[in-house]
Amino acid sequence: MSDQQDRDQQQRMLADSQPDVELTVENRLVTLRHRNLKMVKISYYLMDIELLFSRKPFVQEVSGQFSIITPNHSEEIQLEAREESFELALPEQFRDKNMMIEGAAAGLNRTAAYYPHSLAVSMIEKYGQLQVRHQQTGKPLSQAYVKVYAREKNGQVTFYKDGYTDLRGKFDYASLSTSQLDNVEKFSILISSETAGSLIKEADIPDR
Repeated sequence: MSDQQDRDQQQRMLADSQPDVELTVENRLVTLRHRNLKMVKISYYLMDIELLFSRKPFVQEVSGQFSIITPNHSEEIQLEAREESFELALPEQFRDKNMMIEGAAAGLNRTAAYYPHSLAVSMIEKYGQLQVRHQQTGKPLSQAYVKVYAREKNGQVTFYKDGYTDLRGKFDYASLSTSQLDNVEKFSILISSETAGSLIKEADIPDR
């Protein structure tokens, strides 16, 4: 075996011995994929999605904002070395809450945002409109709150408009009585319903 092959093999062995963890959230389950770990600490941070959106409308990754606050709930999970994945049901009291979920182990930190909602949003970008329906029933959702921020051509991010969907579940997010749209490059849009949750969409400017 050559010196290069020997070094490559050593590097592979070292890499295989390193701890690793990945975290995803789907269907109210936290899934951990792990290697060379005996324990991971799971922490739950409740989020005010409108506040976070207003601070950074175009930044969907908000994990850094939680590094210096106390989690609302934490638990330590013992891991089996012979298993590569582990599923954990979300605590019942948090299943319908917007959260950032963090997995921490051996100096590693992994995060995933959790936005439970029953919104089906159709973006009609050509005309600068959207329509909100209930995901399960398909019925239009009126009085869903819509908040729009714009990223302008100079890179500045500004509040653009807000309002509520009409009886058809529709909202015109682009039209204004001013010429502000001429300077807009992209929209970030928060859609929020008291009964069906919240989500964030991005949209290009409509055809001119």
